[in-house]
Amino acid sequence: MKRILFTLLSFILVLSLVGCGGNESSTSTETETETTEEKVVIGFVTDTGGLGDQAFNDAVHSGLLKATEEFNYELKIIESKEIGDYADNMRTLLNEGASVIVVAGAPFADSVSQVAAEYPDKYFLSFDSEVDGMDNVSSTLSKEQEAAYVLGAFAGLVSETGIAGYVAGVESPLQERAINGFKAGFLSTRPDGKVIDIYAGTYNDVGKGKEIASTLYDQGADYVATFAGACNLGVFQAATEAGEGKYALGAALGQFDKNPEKIIASQVKTIDLAVYNALAEFSKGEFSSGIVVRGIKEGGVDILYNPDAELVSSIASEEVLNKVEEI
Repeated sequence: MKRILFTLLSFILVLSLVGCGGNESSTSTETETETTEEKVVIGFVTDTGGLGDQAFNDAVHSGLLKATEEFNYELKIIESKEIGDYADNMRTLLNEGASVIVVAGAPFADSVSQVAAEYPDKYFLSFDSEVDGMDNVSSTLSKEQEAAYVLGAFAGLVSETGIAGYVAGVESPLQERAINGFKAGFLSTRPDGKVIDIYAGTYNDVGKGKEIASTLYDQGADYVATFAGACNLGVFQAATEAGEGKYALGAALGQFDKNPEKIIASQVKTIDLAVYNALAEFSKGEFSSGIVVRGIKEGGVDILYNPDAELVSSIASEEVLNKVEEI
């Protein structure tokens, strides 16, 4: 734990009132001290999906808004167009007065390492990108494979065709962990089954997500899981067009409102809570550098079911749900 100091701007106004009368004199001095606190600026650099991706950028933003309101921070945001913009976008926010930079996504790792070295007196909260050995960087990683495993096990128990699809974003160790976790979970409950996974190669192409999911449904998948940012929205559209008996499995914070009749369950990360907690700590003058890894036990990942209990029960019996709970 590293202790940090915030700068307070204090203004002192001294008013001296002097009164004279007869042979007596008296001097009255009144000192009024007014202290105003300069807001700490938090800078958020989104990945290429931008705000409104209905995925991790929005989840981070949710945590930032809560922290900003509660701890009186000032929030500045730059939405990245290209991965190559990440470092310059961070520099821009730092030069505009940001004390803390918040980013989320594996592709940020190199940029965070570079910029953090250039600004050793600034702080960096990096989610899903691994940066170690720097005093001014805190990396929070998730055990995606744990939630993916449970989601896969659920899919294996409810699948009628024995085939599941998986739409991933951009190739990375994070995505590999999630894919492998889902496959292992599916095969644990459906040993004779098959999982077809396809990378979208992007996190912000709704049309690409729809195209891939349509292909997977055509190949026999009745459940398609997606872990690909804004591409997820295309998967949900494809589930509707695929018709009866075809469903989607979401991500982020659940995304059930994006297709209430087709998204049965989701693998979720509580990244909004992680962002809020890190900034709550910072508001106390504390910063934890290094790497923190959060799984199901730590409350970092989990699966959620569609809030429509009737829909879920029409697909998964109580026995199935109990089996999933025991995993």
